[in-house]
Amino acid sequence: MARRWIMRAMLVALLPVGLAACQSSMTAMAPVTGVSGSATPLAFVAVQGPAPDLARKFESILAQEARKRGFEVVSPATPGNALRVKTYLDAYQAADGKSGFSWVLDTSENGQTRSNRVRGAAALGTASSTPWASLDETAMRQIAQMSLDDLARLSAGDVAAAAATSTASTSESE
Repeated sequence: MARRWIMRAMLVALLPVGLAACQSSMTAMAPVTGVSGSATPLAFVAVQGPAPDLARKFESILAQEARKRGFEVVSPATPGNALRVKTYLDAYQAADGKSGFSWVLDTSENGQTRSNRVRGAAALGTASSTPWASLDETAMRQIAQMSLDDLARLSAGDVAAAAATSTASTSESE
């Protein structure tokens, strides 16, 4: 009986720590300083998840933010050695009613085998009956900045810094 009580007490004590790791804000990411993009051009493949008009707008913002970070951006149809970036974006409503977004950027050198993955999630401070309604230009730009900062870190070979920058986003190299 005492052992069961101790296990429950430990679970109750550790649960907030685990949940805290899942919480973040759109501004939690530290900005990239001194890291520039890869010499390899990026080709953004169609964004999956949002409605087509939002996907096109987000793809445009991704390209703008990539250029700011020193990446050359080319069309997916451009022949050559461009790093293809497939982006997945999802919206959700948290238990507290706030809208949140999760994303994954998969990169591929040959269009088939993933070479790197950048992923993250962030909650917005606004509540909405439909989470996609909260995906405005500001949210898109912040998501693009966080994910591309991590991609720049990975391109620079700094996998540890990319993975440790924030609980808002995570990266993995494969």
